[in-house]
Amino acid sequence: MALLMFTSRKHFLISRKFELERLLTEKTRRLSDMQQYSANISDGSVSIFDMTNVPCSMFQRTMLFMNYSHNMAVQNAQMNFTAMQPIVAQQTAQMDPQSQMMYMQWIQQNLYKQERERFAKIEEKVLNAQEKEMMLEKEKIESQLKMVETELESVKEAEKKGIEQFAPKYVG
Repeated sequence: MALLMFTSRKHFLISRKFELERLLTEKTRRLSDMQQYSANISDGSVSIFDMTNVPCSMFQRTMLFMNYSHNMAVQNAQMNFTAMQPIVAQQTAQMDPQSQMMYMQWIQQNLYKQERERFAKIEEKVLNAQEKEMMLEKEKIESQLKMVETELESVKEAEKKGIEQFAPKYVG
């Protein structure tokens, strides 16, 4: 009866070990995908090259980031430019019209770029928090896996001793 219990527990532990290994592999892949996504958006923009290199699991998030950050950067840059209009008018009062237009375009481009970078930093903060959470989950799974492996070895050893105990002993 004890031998049957050891065998049953051994099979349960082997199954649990495979499940934990699968979870660990999945978490590791998701963590890697997230880190690659983070590297792709770190400059605040998403290029065609970035889109071809983004992991499949992060493609939709990349598209959402690209659209949201662009739309919000345009909106915020326009608001900031409007607020700066009196100062810009003073600075460009002595310039010819072509220089004024080039200067205003330069300001608008820089405001847009600053906003994109700001949104990238916000997304990176979110990603860092998610990465920390995933690392904790991964450590928890690794800890559970070690406990299962330790118990599995103990059960295998106990099963082996049980088999030896019930093995016939011939005396001659």
